[in-house]
Amino acid sequence: MLTSFFRKIYRFILPESTALRKQRLELILWSFLLSLSFYSSWFGFLAWISLIRPIQILIKLRSRDAFNAGYFFYFFFNLFTIYWVAMVTPPGMIAAVVILGFYGAVALSLFVRAYHIKPWLGYVLLPLLWTGLEHFRTLSEFGFPWSDLGYTQSYYLYLIQIVSVISTHGLTFLIVTVNVLLSLVLRNTLSVERRLTSGLISVAIIVALAAFGWVVVPRFPPPGDFQVAMLQGSVPIDVKWARGNQEHSYKLYDSLTMANLDDAVTRDSVIRDTVHLYIWPETSAPAYLTHDDRATKRIGGIATRSKSYHLVGSLGASMDERGERHYNSCYQFTPSGKIEQRHDKMKLVPFAEHVPYQDHFSILQKDVLTEYLTFIKTYDIQWWSDFYPGDSLVIFQLPEAAYAVLICFETTFPEYVRQTILDGAEFLVGVTNDTWFGASVGIHMHSRIFITRAIENRTWAVRVANSGLTYIVDDYGRVRDSLDLYEVGVLKGKIKRLDEYSFFTRHGDIAGLVSFLIMLLFSGILFVQWIWQRLSKFRS
Repeated sequence: MLTSFFRKIYRFILPESTALRKQRLELILWSFLLSLSFYSSWFGFLAWISLIRPIQILIKLRSRDAFNAGYFFYFFFNLFTIYWVAMVTPPGMIAAVVILGFYGAVALSLFVRAYHIKPWLGYVLLPLLWTGLEHFRTLSEFGFPWSDLGYTQSYYLYLIQIVSVISTHGLTFLIVTVNVLLSLVLRNTLSVERRLTSGLISVAIIVALAAFGWVVVPRFPPPGDFQVAMLQGSVPIDVKWARGNQEHSYKLYDSLTMANLDDAVTRDSVIRDTVHLYIWPETSAPAYLTHDDRATKRIGGIATRSKSYHLVGSLGASMDERGERHYNSCYQFTPSGKIEQRHDKMKLVPFAEHVPYQDHFSILQKDVLTEYLTFIKTYDIQWWSDFYPGDSLVIFQLPEAAYAVLICFETTFPEYVRQTILDGAEFLVGVTNDTWFGASVGIHMHSRIFITRAIENRTWAVRVANSGLTYIVDDYGRVRDSLDLYEVGVLKGKIKRLDEYSFFTRHGDIAGLVSFLIMLLFSGILFVQWIWQRLSKFRS
């Protein structure tokens, strides 16, 4: 049975038909180039051209063939984009890529269906369908909205500024639109005038984005006035979670905190620039601070000696009628050493931190799966954790300011981050532990997503990662100061609190929501049409 299954997979990737093989290989090439646009620096330009050829291939297909080709393209696009998830959980990476492939298959097959109704309809709908797909991925626990096309432009300071108005999804819409227009330029069946017009419009879109960014980005960046200190411990995962090794982490972060104080005293004999907040990375305290009194007192002592607030990443647990629940949490310690506030991570990584909807489908629970998939224990395969999401958004309060904490994956949800600003956050704090990803592109992708959130909401933000990237970023996406990857040290700097809401913060993800609704409307029309055709055949 398994042999038959794998044979079908092989034939799906490399069919017997030579023409289909060439098509599949070409789609793999373009999916790789599209994924490459998320890599550092200038590769972002590839996003503006990597859909041209897939569009030309898809419009020649019909129904099931279009669905299969769309799935194939989107599957490999996600495989090349998030392959590094396998460093955390190989089964989770496979599950994510397989599921995400269906998102692209649906959107691209809808495009082909619209194209065969009217070519202009397909071309108009494709940017809306792709953007609606990205918005939908933020609404589902299966979505993993990591590879939105708008993030590919985050290295281009001027081009990315438009997200403060139209959101990341709005920028995705423009990227796909340019791909559509350039595909028309290459259509020999169109008149020279139409092809020239399409080319000029595509160029005008990119020039307009660059011009907007050039106008809005201040030439002389304003200074900050609220001082924070970010502690990057670069503690290896196996060291941090080794049995009986908690004290290693506490001593490290204690020494980093005290080193900052000693440096201030040495320079000026008095501590002139008071640090308002010390920030530790995600799960930097390897304990359950909800019930580990020794760990709580140890960290509280560090906060007391520093005479400042400390935000500490750790774990939490609670009991309810369903049993014990574990959380990925952050705790704010007061200068007196007491825990004042706690935030439990609300957006969990699917198939890494938890299984989506496992409470509703018992077969998805870890103990049930491991009973049947015995190879997990036999070969000690890294599986997903059993965390549960928090149930409320917390805004941390300081005497001088209020801020929101985004734990790792929470940065990938534009509307969630926007809500933290509307609820009173004056700056953003991102804490993460990207040590899992080694030196892969995953670290840099995660960082650029966080920077995009700062630009969308025109707010300053600080990012503290266990092994990097740790930095301060201003409201236009400029990194003001940073620590090197895997450096052990303290980054102290000043940030500026929120002045006013951006257009995006005030009005939300209009581009994503409208695109999603149009996608639903078109899908509904096709479904009703299909039902009507079935009923007509039945009556006849």
